[in-house]
Amino acid sequence: MMKKRKIFITGAGGGIGSSLVQDLLQAGHFVAAGDITSINTHDSNSDSARLIPLQFDIRDVNSCTQAVQTAVETFGSIDTLINVAGICYGGDPLTASPEEWENTFDINVKGMFQITQAALPYLQGKERSDIVNISSVWGVDYNPNLLSYSASKFAVEGYTGGLREWGLPRNIRVTSLQVDKVDTNFRRNLGNAGVFPDEKLRKMLTPKDVSEAVCFVLNTNSTAHVSYMRLDAPLWYQLEK
Repeated sequence: MMKKRKIFITGAGGGIGSSLVQDLLQAGHFVAAGDITSINTHDSNSDSARLIPLQFDIRDVNSCTQAVQTAVETFGSIDTLINVAGICYGGDPLTASPEEWENTFDINVKGMFQITQAALPYLQGKERSDIVNISSVWGVDYNPNLLSYSASKFAVEGYTGGLREWGLPRNIRVTSLQVDKVDTNFRRNLGNAGVFPDEKLRKMLTPKDVSEAVCFVLNTNSTAHVSYMRLDAPLWYQLEK
């Protein structure tokens, strides 16, 4: 059982992030839940003393710095950062939009870098700190139809690897969690390509699946470290009967 942590989560407004907030609060942890939209705390009233809802823009460095400072001032410190915030657009090498490409990298890559850099001074110097970056299977495999998203996740993998090498001597454990298809509103920017019948949605990963994987990483003993984990959706690939 992991010790009680002081956790900062980005992208906490829905899907994976929201599931993480609920699971970690139920486990007794302190959670700073950040998102560009306001956080719904209705389901967390009983844990309100351990929850800080933070509305900030991960694309803005000053907004990131202020959000982290608010969490530290409230909790006294933070020892865990979970980077969930992300966005996905469709588009192949001919049809990918330059504006969507820029926004994808601003959120998925620059935003992750900025919030992590703001948190690092408070994460280092402890007996143990953890950073979990939610990446994608498309950060290690190629997807020409999600070109900007896949390219951004390859960048996330490169950033996470360098951060891991820097962090280990400083007692900061950095994990890349490479997730497959997850049934969230993440598909909203994909148009018709993001619409699936219910029977296909049931074959995707759930936010709870991802949350449980993150908790597994955080529960790992001090003698071991999960550098990366790939979470596939096996039902999606079953042969049709």
